[in-house]
Amino acid sequence: MKHRILLMLALVMGVWSSSQAKARRVCVKEPGTLAALIGEKKKTTIQELAVEGALNGTDLLFLREMAGSDYYQLPTAGQLRRLDLSRATFVPGGEAYVMKDQPQYVKGGPRTLPDFLFRQCRLEEVVLPERMDTIGVGAFEYSALRSVQLPEVVVVGGWAFNHCEQLAEVRFPHHLVELGQNVFRDCPAIRKLEINDVQYLTYNVFAQVPNLEEVVVKGTLWHVDGWFCHDCPNLRRIEFSGALLTSGGEPIASDCPKLREIVFSGVAFSLYFGSVENCPQMERCQVKGFVGESRDGNFLPVQHDLSKVPDDNVENMLRGVREFFDAGYPHYRFYRTIYTDEVNVAYNMACLAALRGYREEALYFLDKAAAKGFYNHDHVLKDTDLQSIRDDARFGEVMETVKRNLEEWKKEHDYLYVLRKAPHYAHAPQADLPAFTYDPPTDKDLQRVREYFRLDSIAGQGDLTSQMVNIMDWLHDHVRHDGSSGYPKKASCNVIDLYEACQKQQRGINCRGLAFMLSELYLAMGWPARALCCVPKGYAHDNDSHVITMVWHGELNKWVWMDPSFSAYVKDENGLLLHAGEVRQRLIDGRPLVLNEEANWNHEVKQTKEDYLEEYMAKNLYFLGCPLHHGFGVEMPKAQPAVFYWLIPEGVEIFTDCCASDEAWFWQAPAQ
Repeated sequence: MKHRILLMLALVMGVWSSSQAKARRVCVKEPGTLAALIGEKKKTTIQELAVEGALNGTDLLFLREMAGSDYYQLPTAGQLRRLDLSRATFVPGGEAYVMKDQPQYVKGGPRTLPDFLFRQCRLEEVVLPERMDTIGVGAFEYSALRSVQLPEVVVVGGWAFNHCEQLAEVRFPHHLVELGQNVFRDCPAIRKLEINDVQYLTYNVFAQVPNLEEVVVKGTLWHVDGWFCHDCPNLRRIEFSGALLTSGGEPIASDCPKLREIVFSGVAFSLYFGSVENCPQMERCQVKGFVGESRDGNFLPVQHDLSKVPDDNVENMLRGVREFFDAGYPHYRFYRTIYTDEVNVAYNMACLAALRGYREEALYFLDKAAAKGFYNHDHVLKDTDLQSIRDDARFGEVMETVKRNLEEWKKEHDYLYVLRKAPHYAHAPQADLPAFTYDPPTDKDLQRVREYFRLDSIAGQGDLTSQMVNIMDWLHDHVRHDGSSGYPKKASCNVIDLYEACQKQQRGINCRGLAFMLSELYLAMGWPARALCCVPKGYAHDNDSHVITMVWHGELNKWVWMDPSFSAYVKDENGLLLHAGEVRQRLIDGRPLVLNEEANWNHEVKQTKEDYLEEYMAKNLYFLGCPLHHGFGVEMPKAQPAVFYWLIPEGVEIFTDCCASDEAWFWQAPAQ
């Protein structure tokens, strides 16, 4: 009996010793010393290991060999199956740890799991640190992982778990920053994925997951790309049960033949979803909550009834978004992951909270919106969604911030306000300014223009104004305005060559090209004309300017505005044609302006005084400039390009020294 007890104790002690031998803990105090701490004898026998300390490339190469794969991804005798890295960090230095396309070295911060680190390893379980910045691209590809707990606030790189055939369980953290493309590709054991708060789901994030049946996003999702589910042959259901703030374009999913249910049971604000591709069983999305906007209302119905969103969903959404603002999740490090405008997100959440009776949350989010620059003061005052919090003193405090934001916004974005605050032109004439000159109609090239286009026939027999308008309208009808197209390649920059290139290539041209073309047509008729560049005050960051044509009206003895891009001209309340300087001053003074009724963009979009003059041209009439000389092909490449002069408000700096604030000089009558 005594011998039997001793034998049993020996067996128990042996099992205990064996278990202890497997679970070994190593502290790496100096990077590159892991091999020395473990030793070659135990390199291939340890099955469980906990490593703490800073690991470099040499340490990681040793870990790979312990886990069954060498530098060249060939099998080794290593038996390591469970690895605890919860107290490990990663530092540059040491050897390359794997050959994948090229030698891979440790890069990134201490909380970045390096790219392809455990590719082709036989690890079945890895314990990662609770907080990490990044799991690198392909970090666990072709490994033997069975389950994984993703760390908090982490970016999971593309292909991170590609072809992990035994991976059946993925536990998502409370808050995830990003899931990259093809992250679970060819993981046949995955059946369902439940995701909590996540900032960004990329295009093709769930692609070719062969047995995936369901994807549920339970928390707040800041942005999801289109095509985020692709080629998942067994996918049956997708649900967004939390707050979905923005989405990419259509489709939602593609090549998922069994997909039959997409459910929006939470709150979705600005969605550009509107279809699926090659999903024959999917007819229409179910909206059980609130959807503020979608690309196709027939496929993804818009539902504005916030009362249909369950209370617990609302609470979870308010919690998730508030947590984002409170904790300051590190989106500044991963700027590519944030596609939503935090100002509008905060304002929308304030409206949701106020409507559903969450007073404190409503005031919190409205304050956040104001703190981040919300400026639409009048809208807040009229918005009935916020009625329940107007009696709170904090509402008044927030409105003071909104009012200050509005004043700051006006300084840059309210174009009439900016124009009206511009300094005046100089009161006294400026000396030694050059004169503007024009080629005469007897110029042989201009004569050729007149004959080539048969301008007399286009102009017609009416008065001078109608002739000018007829020629502008003809150009507008025959050369399409295309703001993204500059001058055609291999075409000389004169009206004949530009016209022929546009006709031959069936293309349009930008406003600058059209304005210079029209000025040459007018010059060929004997009417002095200029292409006038109109540039905004914020030209340094706003490259959207405009170019129109000024033509001298001999019967009125003044310059007049003709814009071939929009077939537009401008009059005062008495029917007198105006030039750009007069339009600019009337916008500043608030005097009447009349845009011709026919003004349009390519016969597709009618132009209005409010949009064309008070918004678009108010922005672009801050600086005015044109070449000193106008004639045939002034934009043609030359050894000495055309000299531009600019009319600018007094005391304002611009991008050139060729400028003046003498308004009378700029609008001087052409020499007879």
